[in-house]
Amino acid sequence: KLIAVGNETIKVAVEKGVAREKLVFIPNGVDTEKNLIEASRADLEKILGISTQGKKILLTSGRLARRKGVAWFIRNVMPKLSAEYVYVIAGDGKDKENVASAITEQKMENRVLSLGYVTDEVRNTLWATCDLFVQPNIKIAGDMEGFGISVIEAGACRLPVLASDLEGLKDAIKEGKNGFLVQPENPEAFVTRINELFANGSPREIFGQQVRDFVIENYQWQNIAKQYLSEITKVIH
Repeated sequence: KLIAVGNETIKVAVEKGVAREKLVFIPNGVDTEKNLIEASRADLEKILGISTQGKKILLTSGRLARRKGVAWFIRNVMPKLSAEYVYVIAGDGKDKENVASAITEQKMENRVLSLGYVTDEVRNTLWATCDLFVQPNIKIAGDMEGFGISVIEAGACRLPVLASDLEGLKDAIKEGKNGFLVQPENPEAFVTRINELFANGSPREIFGQQVRDFVIENYQWQNIAKQYLSEITKVIH
């Protein structure tokens, strides 16, 4: 048996000649307590260097690769959102220059804050205080999102996720449970969904505990380990 962390990975493996009956899907797990901290908007303001009063804070954290769609989001979605939306990017990677160019091109220096590499402490504070995690992946040939562990880690910290309905993200996000999926590379779909999610206040305040509960039930390592044990037992016997 071969264990894959996503159904898209299984699809690719079958295309490469692996027998489907040999493949089993078990998602990645997370430590649901490790990154959970108490933090306030004042703590967030110290990190960002701005007042967050009246602001709606979107966050993407993780390695900056082109497939993550961060530069695409800056160019295509942020200009269509009202000025109260601020987009925070925490992470470094090969696409950082493209991201920086997108910020400059769109004159978004006051609304898009790219923090670069951040410590675990800073990242955990962001997860604890921002309003919505966005993962706007785009399709890039030869570079696939196998699962999307960041969206699960964010969810464990009561941060709802809006992600592209693409590749491994489809396995990580269950619509209305721990997040929401929209059509990839569709700016209007992202704008509409974001505005809907903020219509009655911060998505964190509305959905946060529900999201955390779902992650604990479905992605906590203790539960994932039981799935591995079940498959190993089948092979042994």
